[in-house]
This record gives sequence, structure tokens and C-alpha cells, in this order.
Amino acid sequence: GEACSDAQWLSRMVENLLSVTRIDADGVAIQKTPTVLEELVDTVLVRFQKLHPGVPVEVKLPDDFIVIPMDSMLIQQVLTNLLENAIVHSGSILPIDFIVEDHPEHVSFIVRDYGKGLSEEKLQNLFEMGTYNDSQSSDSRKGMGIGLSICKTIITAHHGTLSGRNHADGAEFCFTLPKAGASATEK
Repeated sequence: GEACSDAQWLSRMVENLLSVTRIDADGVAIQKTPTVLEELVDTVLVRFQKLHPGVPVEVKLPDDFIVIPMDSMLIQQVLTNLLENAIVHSGSILPIDFIVEDHPEHVSFIVRDYGKGLSEEKLQNLFEMGTYNDSQSSDSRKGMGIGLSICKTIITAHHGTLSGRNHADGAEFCFTLPKAGASATEK
């Protein structure tokens, strides 16, 4: 019941904070290892379904076998956060789209919900620490605040980008990860 989900929430929060401390301690302290895309996605979905049984997720993956250098623990964390945000904030029971697209230089991960979308105010402060709290929500500690600012830190440390926007029927978040070592493409 309640105590159990509190404990889970707390342990995930600690996990989040540790991730960021690890990154901030000396600039970029992420350990990248070649990660098979499909395995990453499977791991995230299995974990997500355990936490949120019965929440439908429509997954679209590229056909190709893709390996990307990443700190897979951290990227799993980002994906889990984005999927959870899609449930908590959309107020919708429609399936969440989870799309991975293969591009020449990078891979894009898109999490799209079909809910009420993001308010103007939220869109402006999306990645600021602690600002994303839905005051109408009875459970405000599940606010995106810490999740999204940390996601941004993690993706930036991977030389990727993270953005959020509204689409016609809800909200979507997209992040990219470079396929090869970042040094070649760094500006």
C-alpha cells in the first residue's frame, strides 16, 4: 500500500540525486558503455510495468540492431521519469507512445502522451529544478521538478538534447543521444 509506494518513491529519488551528484562532481562523470538499444528499452518497460501495471505503452523501435555508447543506468532513469510523467501529468488513460527513431548521427527517444498537455507556464520552466509542480494535483511531490532538471543534466552530459512540447493531443518529450563518441561531432 501507501508505505510501500513511499519507499519506492524515496529510493528512486535517492537514485536520481546520486546520478546528478555523480555528474556534477567533476563535470561529466558518466561511464559510457556500448548499449544495445532494444535491451535498454526492454529493461525500462519491464521496470515501468512493474511500477505501473496495466498502463498501456505503444512502443515503436527501429528494425536495425543499434548500439549506442551511454551510461545505461542513467538513461533508464531518464526514460522511466519521462514515462511516469506522461501518466502522472496527462490525466489520460490512452496509451503512451514510446518511439525510438534512428538518424544518421543520433537516435531520438520520444515519449508522447494524449492528455491535457503542458501549460504555457510549465513550458517556460520545464527544466528548472523544482518548478514543475502541478498545484491541482493532490500528490504534488510527484511533480516533475526534480525529474526533468535531472534528466536534462544527464542528457547534456551525454552530449544529447532534451526538449518538451505540446502536440495536437497532449504533450511529448524528446531526447537525442549521439551514436558515436561525442568528440567527433562536438562543436
